[in-house]
Amino acid sequence: MENVYSTTKQLLISTPIPEQTRTYKPVAHEQLMDLTLEGIHQAGFNVSKEVYSSAKGGNVAAARYFIGNVADKEMQLQLMWQNSYDKTKKLDFAIGAMVLVCTNGMMSFRAMNAFRKKHVGEIQTMAPQKIVEYIKHSAEVFTALQADRDEMKQVEVDRRVTAELLGRMFIEEEFIESTQLNIIKRELNKPTHDYNAAGSLWELYNYTTFAIGAIHPARWMDDHMAAHKFFVEAAELMGTKRTIDVPYELVTEPAPLILSSNDPRVQQLHMYE
Repeated sequence: MENVYSTTKQLLISTPIPEQTRTYKPVAHEQLMDLTLEGIHQAGFNVSKEVYSSAKGGNVAAARYFIGNVADKEMQLQLMWQNSYDKTKKLDFAIGAMVLVCTNGMMSFRAMNAFRKKHVGEIQTMAPQKIVEYIKHSAEVFTALQADRDEMKQVEVDRRVTAELLGRMFIEEEFIESTQLNIIKRELNKPTHDYNAAGSLWELYNYTTFAIGAIHPARWMDDHMAAHKFFVEAAELMGTKRTIDVPYELVTEPAPLILSSNDPRVQQLHMYE
């Protein structure tokens, strides 16, 4: 899917950096690029591709780095950051994966796999250390994402369940909008890609991430994390076979009382007639 927010590395580097103040400490896009690439190198990984997106003339930016040597036949490790110069977004860094057949994003929602920091205080010295730490344990996160994928593949979803899940994503969770809902419906009827898991939760997950793949850079990370959390929880709920023990108590009605004419109780009643 074409992303209107796609941009070049050079445009982000050339975007003017705002002045530092007592309460605002900007982190340059170029600095984040250098730190991320150095952290990837220190972890022993290699970058197969870099993708950049931006809005507001480069003042809101996001970057995705695909790791070629941490992968399986279906997906590969992905590292991402987003940053802003206009104070609309905090500095975020997260670990995820990219589905190879479609380049859909997959972001871990677990708190230990991402960090978020306001542009204040010691962020300019803290960020490099944190970025390197997260990159070093990203292979472990990739293993967890593989497990999430495999569990989703085991969960079958019919049209009724699909409709219920889409309704919850749209109305309750609100990480998809009507535009994305239409894209998902189109994918359900005529898929753009084959995810080799027909009728599964994994297939619906990818229809969803395909639909939100070209959204605004400021929302990309949060919405992908929300989607991943939603589907992991759905897989845990629907993939667990549960038996409901209903208390069963045998209730018998008393047998009807049938009296014969020779019964003393009947004869006693006749005495009062």
